[in-house]
Amino acid sequence: MGAMAKTELSIKVGAAIRKARKQRGLVMRHIAEHNDTDVAAVGNWETGRNLPKTENLLKTAAFLRVDPVALGQGQVIFLDDAGPVADAEIVTDAGPLPAGSMDIEVLGAAVGGDDGDFTFNGEPAGYVQRPPGVRNLPKVFALHVLSDSMVPRYEPGDLIYCGGRDAVPGDHVVIETFPEENERNGKAFIKKLVKRTAGELVVEQYNPAKTLTFNRYAIKHVWRVIPLKELLGY
Repeated sequence: MGAMAKTELSIKVGAAIRKARKQRGLVMRHIAEHNDTDVAAVGNWETGRNLPKTENLLKTAAFLRVDPVALGQGQVIFLDDAGPVADAEIVTDAGPLPAGSMDIEVLGAAVGGDDGDFTFNGEPAGYVQRPPGVRNLPKVFALHVLSDSMVPRYEPGDLIYCGGRDAVPGDHVVIETFPEENERNGKAFIKKLVKRTAGELVVEQYNPAKTLTFNRYAIKHVWRVIPLKELLGY
């Protein structure tokens, strides 16, 4: 199978897995636990980055109670005895959507290459609406995710808000480093904070899963990524 054909099949199979999972009312962690793998691997399948091996495809089909042959072709056929499936995914309670001022600055960024998730280009890219949970919080800004290093937690194109209290272990963070020689702007990274020491910042990423260490003296800023529940005021 050629690389192009494999990529197209990976995308179709990934979309089928995601569709079946959501209609079953499940999250990626459920598939990961059933297959004895990690969530990042399932995220890679669903985004089409990797095609699951036959063993994992069969396990996933059995868990989601769909036809395995159809799933391998990027189609979803629920088994007759599988029971009803959801037609829609409910993500909020019923009610009017919250409205806020369009005053959160979106920082402009450029893809940073293999050794950085992105770089700030020094120019604001526009403004977005202020969520109700940060109505009175100063110094909040937004970014668009450009890399896939934190899939499945953050997908490329996702909008994230940064600010609020100082980051603590367990928080997702945006790390901006000082520019290297002959560079105008430093690289920036989206990661999960593991711990701080006097000289280092230890973080982890999901895709591929690994632990990274930053020299504290090379870091210009560390911003906390504000969780969705906090943005919504929960």
